Amino acid sequence: MSMAYSLNISNLQHFMVLIKPSSPIRQEVLVFDFQPRNPESIEAAISLLSGNLIPGVVLQRRLKNVPRQRCWMVGPSKGNDAMEMAMEFNKSWETDLRVGFHDCRHYTNGLVLYKL
Repeated sequence: MSMAYSLNISNLQHFMVLIKPSSPIRQEVLVFDFQPRNPESIEAAISLLSGNLIPGVVLQRRLKNVPRQRCWMVGPSKGNDAMEMAMEFNKSWETDLRVGFHDCRHYTNGLVLYKL
């Protein structure tokens, strides 16, 4: 995202899916998202702005807590193991990225629909 700020297009938003285990024991939150393979490169920024396809990557990482701002609860997962369902979805996700047509927003919507 820092590339977006340096190009003065700060209204771009990044979407991701957070999976919070339902265990009463406090656990880390799993984050799944889709972004350019090299998000900080000038080549990626130029390709994205011109509407070209660029290599993307599906990422999985952990957060200590659910963010307090700009984060919405969508609903519980239809299966018992939401993390496994997300990993299954990721195996079928095409990783060529094109802003507005196949980007983090489409990934997030697809993953949420797959899990709910």
